[in-house]
Amino acid sequence: MTGYAVIDFETTGLAPELNDRVLEVGVVLVDARGNRESSWTTLVNPERDVGASHIHGITAGELLDAPNFKQVSNHLLGIISGRTLVAHNASFDMRFLHCELERAGLGVPERPVALCSMKWSGRLLGSAKLTHCCEALGIELTEAHTALGDAEATAQLLTFLMQRGSSLAEWHEDAAQSAAFPWPRTTQQAPPSQALRHRLDELRPSSWMEDVLANTWIPGAMHDEATYLVALDRALLDANISRTEGRELIGIAADAGISADRMIEIHREYLASLAAEAWSDGELTDAELADLTSATASMGLTLEDLTSALHSAKTSHTQPRESLLQLGDRVVFTGTLNKPRDEWISEIVAKGLASGGISKSTKVVVAADPDSLSGKAAKARSYGIPVISEAAFEKHLASYSATHSARLL
Repeated sequence: MTGYAVIDFETTGLAPELNDRVLEVGVVLVDARGNRESSWTTLVNPERDVGASHIHGITAGELLDAPNFKQVSNHLLGIISGRTLVAHNASFDMRFLHCELERAGLGVPERPVALCSMKWSGRLLGSAKLTHCCEALGIELTEAHTALGDAEATAQLLTFLMQRGSSLAEWHEDAAQSAAFPWPRTTQQAPPSQALRHRLDELRPSSWMEDVLANTWIPGAMHDEATYLVALDRALLDANISRTEGRELIGIAADAGISADRMIEIHREYLASLAAEAWSDGELTDAELADLTSATASMGLTLEDLTSALHSAKTSHTQPRESLLQLGDRVVFTGTLNKPRDEWISEIVAKGLASGGISKSTKVVVAADPDSLSGKAAKARSYGIPVISEAAFEKHLASYSATHSARLL
C-alpha cells in the first residue's frame, strides 16, 4: 500500500445535490506508517454565492481569481489515486466530491469511498467530533474550518487510529475498499494555479489601487471622467470599494486613459464632496466619520486628505444628496444575510418598496458580500446596478424611512 490521502472540503452549504459547492480543498499525504509526506490546498471558485462566510471565513473577493473545481480536478485525482482516501465525516465530503466530479465531466459510477476517521474515532476514542478528538489527544487544531487545517489535524488523528485499529478486520476492510476505488483516468497537465486565503493583516481597503499605480495609461479627455465618477459613486454607496468594484474602476480608468495621478485627484475631489455632504446639516456624527474614514482608505487616500476635506467642508454650503431609495424602488436580496430574507422583504414592502427578481429597473442588490459570485449579483453588475452590503442597506433604508415617514403614515 502506498499510503493515505486525507482530504477535507469547505463548502457553501450542506447539500451538493441542491447546488451547494466546494469552496476550498485541502489534502495531506501520509505514508503507510502514518508519517506525513506532503500537503496541497487551494481555494475553489464555486461560481455561485459563497454561503455562510462567518463559519468558513471565506469571502467572495478571495475567490475572484481562484480556479474552479474542473480546473483542479485532474491534479486532485492525481494526488489521491492509488491511496486510501480518509475524511472526517466521509459521507459529507464524498457526496461533495462525487457531485463536483460529475459537474467537471469526470463521472464516477458511484459515490467515492473513504475511510471515515469520525466513525473510527467514535469506536476507538469515544469522541467523534474533530475538535473533541484533538482535545483528547493533544492535537493542535489552530486553523479549524480551513480545509488544510482540518486535514492536517485529521492526518494526526489518523496515526492514532492506525495504531488502535490495525488489529481489527473491519479497519482493513474499510481501508482496502477505499484504496481499490476506481478513480477516473486523468490526463497529464501542469499543476493548476493555487489560490490561498488572505490573512486578515494582509487585507487592505485600497489594495485595488496597486494595479493602478503599476500601470501607465495615456491620459484621456476630461469628459471621459464622467463615467468613472458615476462608477465611483456607485461603488462607495457602502463606503467601501470591493475587489469586484475596484476591477471595474480600473477597467473604466484604462479605457478613459485616466492616469494614476489624475485618479488620485478625482478621489480627493470626490472625498471633498462626501465631507461637504456630511457637514450639510451642521453636524458630523460618529457614523458619518466612520463612513468617511472607510471611503478614504478605499480610495487610497490618507487621513491628511480626510482632515483637509473636513476642514474645507465646514465652510461649504452643500445640500444633502437625494436618498438612494425612492418610493416604489425594487430591492433584491442575495446570499446568507444576518436578517432572514423574508423578514427583509416584509419590512421593505411595508415601507413602500418592492422586491423580486433582477431587472434593469432594480435600484440596488443587497448581498452578504459585495463581491458576491451569485447569479443575481452577476446579472446586477451587467446592468450597472450597485451591489451593497446588508449594513450599508440598513443605513440607506433608515435615511429613506426618515425622508418618507410622513408619506408612509
